[in-house]
Amino acid sequence: MKKIGSAAVVLVFLCLLLGIGYYSGSERRFGESAEMEGDFVAFLSAPITVSPEGYYILQRGFVYYVSHDFQKSTIVCDKLECIHNDEGVENLMDYYECNAYAGVGGKHIYYYKDALYVTGDSIKTSGMFLCKLSLDGTERTVLYDKGTEITGFAIYEGMAYVGDKAWKADSVVHTIKRFPLDHPEKEEVLYETAEYPKHTINQMKCMEGFCYFYLFDPEDIGRESVYLKIDLESGETERLHEPKTCRLELGRDVSFLMEQKDISYEPYDKEKKYYRAKKGEDWEPLTEKDFISVGKRDNLRGLDKKYVYFMTDGWLEVPEPVPEDDYWVRVYEHDGTLAAEIPTGGFGILYYIFPGTEKYMFLATFPEDFNPNSPMTFYYVDKSQFHGGIVEPKRIEMGK
Repeated sequence: MKKIGSAAVVLVFLCLLLGIGYYSGSERRFGESAEMEGDFVAFLSAPITVSPEGYYILQRGFVYYVSHDFQKSTIVCDKLECIHNDEGVENLMDYYECNAYAGVGGKHIYYYKDALYVTGDSIKTSGMFLCKLSLDGTERTVLYDKGTEITGFAIYEGMAYVGDKAWKADSVVHTIKRFPLDHPEKEEVLYETAEYPKHTINQMKCMEGFCYFYLFDPEDIGRESVYLKIDLESGETERLHEPKTCRLELGRDVSFLMEQKDISYEPYDKEKKYYRAKKGEDWEPLTEKDFISVGKRDNLRGLDKKYVYFMTDGWLEVPEPVPEDDYWVRVYEHDGTLAAEIPTGGFGILYYIFPGTEKYMFLATFPEDFNPNSPMTFYYVDKSQFHGGIVEPKRIEMGK
C-alpha cells in the first residue's frame, strides 16, 4: 500500500529533522498547569510567533514577516541587494550573509520586547545556536552556541529556557538551562540526565511557574518515554506520566488525554482511550457521544482556552484505511460541541496543528519529498467562522 511504502521516508525525515513523537504515560489526576497565549509549539518546533506588528514565520531557514491580514509577507532583511534574492545558491552556507537566515535546522522563533529570538544551525560549531534578531533584520547577536542540538526553546518572564542534547565521549546528555535574555552569561542548569541517550526533548513549554517537556525516542516508539515538569522556583522535577500515553494537553481549567494501547510504525488497528479532567478532578472517560472524534479514533493534537483540536489518524488500517480525501481537523469546544471541521485531504498523512491565537489557528504541511531544504507550507484558519460547519484553511503566500 502507498501508506506503508511511504512510511519509511516519512519516519526517517522526522527522526532526522524534527524528532517527532508521542506523549507517554499519565497520572490519574489533573495537576497544576496553564496554557500559553498564542500556542505555536508542535513537537520540538515552534516556527511561528505573533507580535503587535504581525506574524513571524521560519520557513526554508529564513525568518519571514507576515502582516496581520496575511496580505503582505517578506524576508526580514533591510538590504536592497541580498543573497536571499538569489535562486541558484548551491552552497547554503552563503545564505548566512543574510541576517534573516538561520539554516534549515532552525526550529524555534519567539517575539519578545521588540526583538525576535531564533534557533538555527551554527556556522561556528557542529551544533545549533540561539540568536537575537532585530525586527528589521539589521542586527543579529548570538546568545547561545555550545555545539549542541537545541530541541526545546521558550521565553518566560524575561528568561530564555533552552533544552539541548549533547554528545559526550561516553554518553548523551539532555539538559534544560535558563538565563536572562539580557545576560546570557548567567546560565543555570535546571535539569540534566544521561538516562535517555536515544531520546529527544519534545513539546517544551513554560507556563505559570512550570516548564513542561517530553522525552521521546523517535527510533523506537516502544521504548519508555517520559513527560516531566520542572518547578521554576524550587527547581524540583516531577514525572507526570507512566509510559505509553499518546498525547496529553494541559489547560488552566480543563485538560485532555489520549492513551494508546499499542504503538507501531506500521498501519494497524489503534485501540485508543480518551479522557477529560477539570481542574482538581479525576480523569473522566470520553465516548463518541461526547466527541465525534472518539468514535473515529482521531488523534488529539491541541488545546487552548476555548477549543480542543483533533486530526484524522492517517495510519489507521482497521477496519479499513481512511481515504485521504476524508482527512479532517476537527475542532470542539471543551464540552464536546463541534466548532469546525477543516478539510485536510490535500495535506498528506502528516502535518502540524498550531492552536495559535484567539483569532486564528494555523496548519503547516511538509514538502512531498520531505526534503528539509524544501519549504513547508503554512495555512491559517479564521476562528470567527467556527460555528459548527466546514471551514476552509487559507494558504499564507510567502514572498521575498
